[in-house]
Amino acid sequence: MLTLILLLLAACTFSVSPTVPASPPLTVITAVPPTPVPTVPPTPETPYQDARDLFTDVCFDYWEAQVNRVFVIRDAAGLADFYREVNESGLCRFAVTGGDFDFSSRMLIGAVNVGDGCWAYTDPLGLIVDDRAQVVIMQVGWGVEGDCGYRLARPFWVSVPRPPDDYHVEMDFVPLREGG
Repeated sequence: MLTLILLLLAACTFSVSPTVPASPPLTVITAVPPTPVPTVPPTPETPYQDARDLFTDVCFDYWEAQVNRVFVIRDAAGLADFYREVNESGLCRFAVTGGDFDFSSRMLIGAVNVGDGCWAYTDPLGLIVDDRAQVVIMQVGWGVEGDCGYRLARPFWVSVPRPPDDYHVEMDFVPLREGG
């Protein structure tokens, strides 16, 4: 009887299955949280700081309508006025939410260039403060590359040390050729 039970148990655990090829070993990928990119503070060599994040939800149609306009925003009221202007323009489908900026020692300057191509870029080249002429000039390289035929609007915004209120602020755009 014991033999019969052992045979029955063996029959229950013995099964014939089709041959399945061995699976390749699993690759385990450990998710690494993204490292935030630190905001680099301005230095005496580069006194300007990227400020585009304050304007990310401003739409293309608004920017395209502002081609070659220089924006100078010296205080929080001016920034609120800018956001209000965008929202009241009727050019953007969604309201601009805006952002905050510390104007205690800095101001915002920006401009937009428009062109046709695959991609557009702007590169800050330098900041000139001429106390004798009471002028601040932000030099910016501008370029468009490719033959895609897309209409591109490239806003350029930086914060710079705030000069006295009677200083004139200008942007000088220098065309950059493809590749440099």
